Amino acid sequence: MTKKETVVSIFEDMGYKTEVDNDGDIMVRYQMKSIYTIIGNEDEKYLVMVLPQFANVEEEDLALAFAACNKATREIKLAKYYIECTLKSVSAACEFYYTDEESLKFNIEQSLRILSMTRSVFRNTKAELVE
Repeated sequence: MTKKETVVSIFEDMGYKTEVDNDGDIMVRYQMKSIYTIIGNEDEKYLVMVLPQFANVEEEDLALAFAACNKATREIKLAKYYIECTLKSVSAACEFYYTDEESLKFNIEQSLRILSMTRSVFRNTKAELVE
């Protein structure tokens, strides 16, 4: 099985319906969020799961958004918060290496849980920084 087929199979075994977009990324709906899995190099045991553009950034709040992304990335293991190159929205990603199908499934489950909390973590982190 290819890496993409393996990932799709794991999602389906977990009870999720998958969609593959034109870029070959796998989209799954988790807790009403569209989470994308970027397959990348077929030979590399590495995946990126992304929750794109989950928060908007206003120009006057850009410095606060950068600080919140930095703090959240430092505090939440496996997650990377970042501002998109347009400087208009925040996305989060979980990037990981895996050794076998069991570790792949474990990391997918962990990434789904982490990405499901990103909005709350980002909002709370911004609020802490303002105080």
